Amino acid sequence: MTLLQPSSSAALSRNANRQRPLPSGYVSIRDILEGTVSIGRLVSVIGLVKDRRVPIPTNNNDWKSSLTLYDKSVEDEDVGLTINIFRPESEMPQPDAGDVVVVISAKLQSYRGELSLITNWSTAIHVYSASQIPKPPKSALPALGPPLRQKDRLPADKEHEYVAWLYHSIDKDAIPDVETFNIKLDQSRNVKQKFCLLKDVEEGQFCDIIVNVVKDPYDEMERASLWVTDYTENEHFYKFSWDSTEVSEGRDGDPYGYTTTKMGVSSNWAGPYGKRSIQVTCFGVHAEQALKEVKFGSWVRLRNLQIKFGRNGSNLEGFLREDRSASGPGVQIDILATDDPDNVDSRFKEAIRRKRTYEKDKKKQQKNFAANEGGQGNGGKRKAEGPPEGKTTSKQRRNEKRAMEKKEKKAMEMKKIQEKEEENLAKLGLNDLVKCENPDQPIFAVSFIVDPIPWQTTVNGQEAKITLPFTCAKYRANVRVVDYRPRKLEDFAAWRKSVEYDLLSDCSGVSDSESDEDRGTLDRYAGEKIWEWQFALQLEEANPKHKGENNRVWVVVDNIEAQLLVNIDALDLRANPDDLNNLREQLFKLWGNLEECKEQDLQHKQAVQKRFAANKPPPSSPIGPANNQQAQGANDDDNSKQSKLSNKPFTCCIQQYGVKIPEENPRKANAGEGMRWERVFGLFGTKICS
Repeated sequence: MTLLQPSSSAALSRNANRQRPLPSGYVSIRDILEGTVSIGRLVSVIGLVKDRRVPIPTNNNDWKSSLTLYDKSVEDEDVGLTINIFRPESEMPQPDAGDVVVVISAKLQSYRGELSLITNWSTAIHVYSASQIPKPPKSALPALGPPLRQKDRLPADKEHEYVAWLYHSIDKDAIPDVETFNIKLDQSRNVKQKFCLLKDVEEGQFCDIIVNVVKDPYDEMERASLWVTDYTENEHFYKFSWDSTEVSEGRDGDPYGYTTTKMGVSSNWAGPYGKRSIQVTCFGVHAEQALKEVKFGSWVRLRNLQIKFGRNGSNLEGFLREDRSASGPGVQIDILATDDPDNVDSRFKEAIRRKRTYEKDKKKQQKNFAANEGGQGNGGKRKAEGPPEGKTTSKQRRNEKRAMEKKEKKAMEMKKIQEKEEENLAKLGLNDLVKCENPDQPIFAVSFIVDPIPWQTTVNGQEAKITLPFTCAKYRANVRVVDYRPRKLEDFAAWRKSVEYDLLSDCSGVSDSESDEDRGTLDRYAGEKIWEWQFALQLEEANPKHKGENNRVWVVVDNIEAQLLVNIDALDLRANPDDLNNLREQLFKLWGNLEECKEQDLQHKQAVQKRFAANKPPPSSPIGPANNQQAQGANDDDNSKQSKLSNKPFTCCIQQYGVKIPEENPRKANAGEGMRWERVFGLFGTKICS
């Protein structure tokens, strides 16, 4: 990272006589460039414009522009602070050279080895026209332009006074003349869009690419080579194959090259397979950066990459050469972060999405290949012969008709039941602080929800009923909470390792983020932690008329539904006691004194265990021997001291679905080899109101 060197004592003493304190909450540009301010912090600055780039469209809805500012602290040096602005074109500031700009709450970042600011949704930018700024002690308010956004905080009187003092006291030699400023501004319009997917690169092209590093950089003395991919395919790329027993020409139905190979392929290639990867050779400073900062798994942006055929004349390769001219582009390798989804390039997201699709398809084809190699492809039993596809027998049609009549009859019965339920809702005294979705849907009893649904079908010409492992269904129910897991509220939030797929809005958490190789190894503890809600509630039927043997159900509450339920983002509850108390207050609205009852029950069990261990009688036992009836009465008296559960029933939404879990018994493996379906119930669309 390039930092501004501390100024000489002479310069500091010269500036000290002319310096005026910044308004409260602002920092000097020197403090930022010297590294005094920590990266990631939101800062506010005031400075004069020495450079500006015109807004250009991005791949998102925003446009991008930049300003370069300097202030009193760096007036004697040829440096400035760049402000990168991302927002709609209509909200872009367009100051002229020498105008004073006030930037409020921008984020400090290190990008391409340089410190700069980047805007966010809360950043406010105000422009004071240089030609209208009066001399102090007058206020610069008349020079302030209209706000770019109505929600932005306006500068106060102290800021107006400081702007007037700064403009009339600062050395203006760093400000270019109008002609030079406008020439550079026009040049910034001619930015050529060089981004390209690997599937579209051609011989002789110079392009920018966003790629995943799939092999650690290799040191070749004054240069470094690495293999990268964006998970698109190019016919002129080298072909990597999974199996080394076939020829290299490929075959139909084998897009990933699992059954084909090419002579000389390295046996330790981890993928991707097929013609999806390109070798990049880096020279000079780019080689140094690649060896120092780039590693297997990194996502990088390579700029001004030259594409041409390699030594074998058959495969395209990339070359990142050093530009030794004074106006060279500098570092051309950008390491892309995966921990800031709000400010990520949409093209980066698409590359990660392609990687995820590739990994899923690769696993499917590997399993199919392994099955074929094991003789399972064509050696299994023939399927039972039946009627031609699309045709049904008269018996099947009669069965379908009976099933339809039965279904209609059941629907009529459910409608009558629902009408009776509505009459009884007022008697239940439902909790007004808990709301749920789909109020127009009927209420189902818990016993109905948990009852497995049989499926009537025909097997070998005989009617048969099959109990399905699960059904995908959603219900509304009137329930109350009678238990929860884990036992401690501190454990309701758990952490997992942050991975690149978290950038995608459709990432499903642990299933997408944790590979089979990471589980059970120390790798899962490396990297940034992401906290997620993970807890379960045991719900009991609230309507006394519907209570029976199956009147309780455990429902899981995942991260998204828990955020909706308690209106709190998951975090380390042990390290944040205030948030733990907020969670406890929210859940009290849901389950009343349940936590208190569970704590008393735990204390009672612990006391009983200690008493048995010490061979002591119950506290209320009479002195001397007692018969069994007296002992039982003593235990009842002891239990009666505990609080009774007191909470209100509420209406919630419950969904039923299935998950695959490991299964050692082949006869129970109904979800593929070594796996079976497990029925799960989950809470959704339910919220505790404040």
